[in-house]
Amino acid sequence: MALAQIALLAGLTLIILISFAFVLFFLLRNSNNKISLLTTQVEANELMLNSVQSVLADQQRLIEKECEKSATQVLETAQVIKQLEYRFKTLQEQMVSQKESLEQYQTQAPEDKLYTRALKLVELGADIDEIMKTCDIPQAEAEMLMAVHKKKD
Repeated sequence: MALAQIALLAGLTLIILISFAFVLFFLLRNSNNKISLLTTQVEANELMLNSVQSVLADQQRLIEKECEKSATQVLETAQVIKQLEYRFKTLQEQMVSQKESLEQYQTQAPEDKLYTRALKLVELGADIDEIMKTCDIPQAEAEMLMAVHKKKD
């Protein structure tokens, strides 16, 4: 009987070992499937990461180009502003000069204005009587203006 018990015990041990081996085999197989799935996921994540890094690099290059364009536009705008400031200053100086000329003309003696007007009438071909009446100057002065104008022609 002891031998039968040992054989039975050995058989049970063998069945337990085989069962344990099957459980380990299925666990190992399941683990390998999970490892394979995880490996696939890691590879997919690496591809996505590479894609994101590529897009990021492209976006960085675009940003750098836009920054360069902006810097160029800022320089161009600064140059235009300087040119406009120069033109504005020049125009202001011209306005001051013209204002001074106008003030000088306005403060000019009234007689000078009459003679300037009389000379314009002579240039336009007015006769002596018209010049005398319009500008209120004596006949001798009107004749002198006409003589001066004839010498210029």
